[in-house]
Amino acid sequence: MRARCGCHRLRSWLGVWIAIVLIVPALVTAAEPKKFTLINVLLDGTKIWLPSSLMVQEGQEIELTLINKLDEPHGFEIKAFGIEEVVQPKAEKIVKFTASKAGAHSYICQMHPAHLGGNILVLSK
Repeated sequence: MRARCGCHRLRSWLGVWIAIVLIVPALVTAAEPKKFTLINVLLDGTKIWLPSSLMVQEGQEIELTLINKLDEPHGFEIKAFGIEEVVQPKAEKIVKFTASKAGAHSYICQMHPAHLGGNILVLSK
């Protein structure tokens, strides 16, 4: 009978450690947020946030970049998610949230109710 050296056992453990090093970071890494850019513009005499509709999945992390191209501050509000921001003239602001409620939720300029907003459609899981 041939005596076994510790080489086989060492190789087995080395294989396990390599698998752990390669697999665990992929499992631990958080999912990237779904990113959108919304721009406040003047369109045919009406101030509007574009695009006027977004679609995401319930539970998804969302990152909105709000850009105000106009010469006065404008608001951005999604009541369903507790978001209420003001974007200064010729500036941008990043808003992050979790789309925790399925359904159609309006976004508006809370400072100027006559301006056109849009909808974010959150699809249930």
